Amino acid sequence: MTVQAFSGAHLLFATLDAATRAELFAEGKEVRYRSGQTIHRQGDHNRSLQVIIEGQVSFSRLDQDGRKVNAAVFGPGETFGEIPLLTGRPRTHDAVAVGAVRLLWISDRQFRDLLNRKPDLRDRLLAELAERLIHAADRLDSALRLSVPQRVAQFVVVEVERSAGLRSVNVRQTDIAEALGVTREAVAAALRQFRAARWIETRYRVIDVLDIEALRLAIGRGPAA
Repeated sequence: MTVQAFSGAHLLFATLDAATRAELFAEGKEVRYRSGQTIHRQGDHNRSLQVIIEGQVSFSRLDQDGRKVNAAVFGPGETFGEIPLLTGRPRTHDAVAVGAVRLLWISDRQFRDLLNRKPDLRDRLLAELAERLIHAADRLDSALRLSVPQRVAQFVVVEVERSAGLRSVNVRQTDIAEALGVTREAVAAALRQFRAARWIETRYRVIDVLDIEALRLAIGRGPAA
């Protein structure tokens, strides 16, 4: 199995040395999913960690009224399954493949062995979970106070920041719409607005960011510190 050189400071596996990544890829199980295939469902009892090798995974859940609520879309190098691993609780969201997806499945035993051998990784894991809580709070705040174009701009900015500064975001308009809980048409209109302003260019399933500071200003964040 090929060892992936995941990058990006936010990615848990980017903090591991090459030898540790190679060990986990040797011990883990690679599983492939077709587009639209369910990886796990909300409520499943499955204590394992998944690493996205290729493709994207969309997460959603049902609220108390039975309505689907879209939560996030994760990409290559990102992990999920930490909460069941650490707490023993069931899966909190449905996970569905967006396009063809390859995952590395790491068992509870393998992951706990890793934490025992590398205690500093536990701190990194907690830090990443804390960041996800912050992002969840930001999304809720955005839904309450920002317009759709501002929320789309925020989505693009966050994806750029999470990719260690790469200025191309590999995502479909449908994925953005699902993540934000808005229509695809509304997302398309916002992207047209950004193209007209020369903030972005778009290709098939790719958004090339030309002026990230303009996008930050559009959502009220101002220049990066």
